Amino acid sequence: MTERRLTRVTLLDGLVDALTRQIQDGELPPGTQLPGEAALGEQWGVSRPVVREALALLRDRGYLHTVNGSGTFVRHPDVGHVSAALERHMSLTEREVLTVDHLYEAREAIESAAARLAALRSDEQDHLLLSRYLEDMGRSRGDKAAYAAADVGFHVELARASKNPMLPALLLPLVRTIVEGVMESHRSPRGVPLGLEGHGMILTAVVERDAERAAAAMAAHLADSRKLFPPDVLLRNFSHPTLGGATTPSTRH
Repeated sequence: MTERRLTRVTLLDGLVDALTRQIQDGELPPGTQLPGEAALGEQWGVSRPVVREALALLRDRGYLHTVNGSGTFVRHPDVGHVSAALERHMSLTEREVLTVDHLYEAREAIESAAARLAALRSDEQDHLLLSRYLEDMGRSRGDKAAYAAADVGFHVELARASKNPMLPALLLPLVRTIVEGVMESHRSPRGVPLGLEGHGMILTAVVERDAERAAAAMAAHLADSRKLFPPDVLLRNFSHPTLGGATTPSTRH
């Protein structure tokens, strides 16, 4: 590993961030054994307690694992790492670099594929959950936050229904960036009706196992969504996800 010295005031955060970057950038590939605490401390210019706590945090986050008597190793990445890395990249990237069009293009690529696969692979439980999210959207017309939570939940659940774990991992950070935009849809008299209609068409195609119609319905829904939200609405909330993730749909009928 390259020797570097941390100059940040918060040495723990600095070390965790630096090691995370090395893992995500491939400088520390899966299976790499880390030096001992003393060597790491000397390498980064921090104390052993700081090293010990940093390694514990990275283990908790799934980046490292310790084998008794052997040492600490970099773990093979899972889909959670993909999602976390993408969200971190988006939060650190200049707003002028990633535009709203970029985000919607990425969503269309991911979500059209998710809708197509969900139509082929989803089961009755998936259909039930999607239906409940749609029902929650309809019940939440006057509550912007609840409506947005149900909207996000529908999209993430649809990705899960594709049975490809990479799709929800890739989608969630993208969806979070437009939550405020979903809430802004209440300012337009067309926003909620268009949203409900679009989600309903997607769900119908998925339940009827029509893969191409499901993908087309998703593309049309995202196109409608994009037209409703001006760039300044989304960009001013670009790095400020309001929701911590998809919520559990209501069990009311």
